[in-house]
Amino acid sequence: MAGFDVIEQRPSRRRWIAGVVLALAVAVPIGGVLFSRDTRAPEPEPTPRPVVSALPSAANMVHPVETGDEVRTIKVAFPDGSRARVSYPADLRLADLGLRPYATVLMGTAFRELIAPYQGAAEVAAGGPMIRRLTPQVSLWPRQVGGGGQILLYGFDDWQITLRDQPMPLTFEDRITLAESVHGEVTPDGFLTFRTDPPVKLMEPGRILAGQPVGPQLWIGGGVGPLVVLTPLPDCGADSRIAPAITRRSGAFGAACRNGYQVSASGRRDFVERAIETIKIRPE
Repeated sequence: MAGFDVIEQRPSRRRWIAGVVLALAVAVPIGGVLFSRDTRAPEPEPTPRPVVSALPSAANMVHPVETGDEVRTIKVAFPDGSRARVSYPADLRLADLGLRPYATVLMGTAFRELIAPYQGAAEVAAGGPMIRRLTPQVSLWPRQVGGGGQILLYGFDDWQITLRDQPMPLTFEDRITLAESVHGEVTPDGFLTFRTDPPVKLMEPGRILAGQPVGPQLWIGGGVGPLVVLTPLPDCGADSRIAPAITRRSGAFGAACRNGYQVSASGRRDFVERAIETIKIRPE
């Protein structure tokens, strides 16, 4: 789009910085991720003795190699395997902030998010000891304080990926299906890509479900710092939805379209303005 809007957001109130009409157009609902209720009663599960696990905090991200001086360039791989080249001013330090994959999978009529926790497995273990192991690579963990649903934790080499059992619980058979049907592969430059086996389907770029973009994304930064989200969006326009990962955070946020991608950012207003003005992305 020709321009962009930055919105200032605080826990107690919102102050619109610009473009009220556009901001309302891109507001994203904060509803649950399950849009078709499964009324089947869960099958009984074995209740093994909980395993106490003290997992160290570890960076769950990749720091790609930069080229250039005042303008830096990195090559990235999205979770669906597509690749792009991202350029930005050196002071934005995107490679230093670290990149994480985001994707969703569809099983039946419910979609579930695959998220790389900022602090890795230690972030999951904070909710309590592991409940059980579902497969050699996937374990089941208790819900976190303030979060809904138990957590499936996938281990793909050094990457730790979560899938939440929310808002309606999965049956034991569904958990096993998801554990066995989602596969991760690490590229030579450290990015994580996904593939799935039927009946689980990886959502494609540009897909919107339950009012939010659910195609592959790359999250840059996060935690207590700024967050940038790169989203392949073939029909990106002024009315395109912005990822909830951006709109649910406090502070300013905004978005712009670049060559079939949406670049969105949240954090301090000056960072957001500079990010969505200057980050360039093109497919490889």
